[in-house]
Amino acid sequence: MRRTTLTFRLSGDAVQRDLLHEFALHHDVIVSAVDSDGAPTIAVETLDAPAALWDVRATVGMFDDHAQEVDRH
Repeated sequence: MRRTTLTFRLSGDAVQRDLLHEFALHHDVIVSAVDSDGAPTIAVETLDAPAALWDVRATVGMFDDHAQEVDRH
């Protein structure tokens, strides 16, 4: 199955650290911190399936009400 990467700008370093830890526990997810003009940002690679994409977005939302999904293209 194909994979895709979702990128999120976060509201703080503590949230970034917490999400890096949380996603490390998820099956079939690869997460990394990325540079985005000095803002705490993560890139989450997951399966390109609606349920997997929803899970990533929901998890980010549970940790950070102010997270913004950004287009990395």
